[in-house]
Amino acid sequence: MSLEIVAYTQEMVGAVREFNQRLLNGGALADQQFPETPDPGWMPGMELFLAVEGSVVRGGYILRRQSFSVGGATLAAAHYRLPLSEGIVNRSYAMLGLRMVRDALVREPRLYALGMGGCDKPLPAMLKRLGWGVSEVPFHFKVVHPARFLRQIRAVRTSPLRRVALDAAAYSGAGWLGMKALGLVTGFGRRLPVCAVDLARGFAPWADEVWERSRPAYALMAKRDAATLERLYPASDPRFLRVRAAGGWAVLLDTQMEGHKQFGDMRVGTIVDCLAPPECAGAVVRAAAGLLEQRGVDLIVSNQLHGAWCTALVESGFRIGPSNYLLALSPALAEAAGGEKTRPQAGVDRLKPVPPLQPDATYFLPRPGLRIPRKWWGGPPGPPEKPTSPPNNDVDIWLGAGRPTGASSPKGTPGPGVRPTSQFHFNRGDGDGPIHL
Repeated sequence: MSLEIVAYTQEMVGAVREFNQRLLNGGALADQQFPETPDPGWMPGMELFLAVEGSVVRGGYILRRQSFSVGGATLAAAHYRLPLSEGIVNRSYAMLGLRMVRDALVREPRLYALGMGGCDKPLPAMLKRLGWGVSEVPFHFKVVHPARFLRQIRAVRTSPLRRVALDAAAYSGAGWLGMKALGLVTGFGRRLPVCAVDLARGFAPWADEVWERSRPAYALMAKRDAATLERLYPASDPRFLRVRAAGGWAVLLDTQMEGHKQFGDMRVGTIVDCLAPPECAGAVVRAAAGLLEQRGVDLIVSNQLHGAWCTALVESGFRIGPSNYLLALSPALAEAAGGEKTRPQAGVDRLKPVPPLQPDATYFLPRPGLRIPRKWWGGPPGPPEKPTSPPNNDVDIWLGAGRPTGASSPKGTPGPGVRPTSQFHFNRGDGDGPIHL
């Protein structure tokens, strides 16, 4: 019997439950489950589709239709979200994932995908083969309470010897020294000054002015006017903290973790979403991070792509760690977002993952006289380096994510450094809902 892809209706809920159970029985992860309702209500603009074989569901995906700003102009696009196929557990359906992507591209050629768990996962690997541009959305973190961090951070406590050493550092009061030895803090990791913060109950009507003032400065950004923000972060949801500062805003979470696979039982603050003209990013980040510090979180995290926001985080004491949070743009969306005009650097292969961190290289912040070793935090954003080879015809979304030139210098001497940047504004607010860590 042939497969067809159709809209998800209420009559198919039972078949979706059976599909989810087959995935679990076959060894799929607990989070690889398709919604057991055609209207999960996670985020606005969602359309759900199922791949069916007769009355049996074999896969499904979600399109979330959105308006984007491209340098101030409006563009329609969609988020390709949660594609699941029975090919995960049954090789007879191994090609269904490819068919679902192609079906989604027919419905909306301008697609993006976000998250995906890392470059080695099946979805980003397939999207790369189809010519999508894929890049990491940098992960920024700031340790606020060293002792709690050292006792709880599971990503570092990977061996009995490390656990003993970290516990000793935590309980002896030498937490900062322990983290410095591990390269987890920088000279900029101090607490931010205590200041008054404007916590807003909602976004109307003031966020419309922020949107209109900010949108021309960003090459690609999802719509963030007051009406959209009220739907994404409703006043009825007590989780969200809406910080208003310096002509912009930020949405925060303050979450007490319990047995989290990465953060253990830490209290984690998250800068989920933010917007301001790029020159105001620093003031907004300082207000947001300062509030989370005052509230007593142990760790603050944020995924931000745009160069101004990455710089603002670093200048507020954040470090950059490994990121499994990816952005992928379909060729049609990448071209609509600028195409040849936004190609960052000749010779950068869009099919390769972001190059690994190079401890020998040095990067520069776009503020005169401020020089930060790459080994501290992974390098700040800034203008891309000059091309070293003739331009190619590929449409890339790397936007300045170059390779450090100092890595190959004689005797490890750092070279002048490159300045990776992006003019696209993406973060956790553009990703999966409901928002969680």
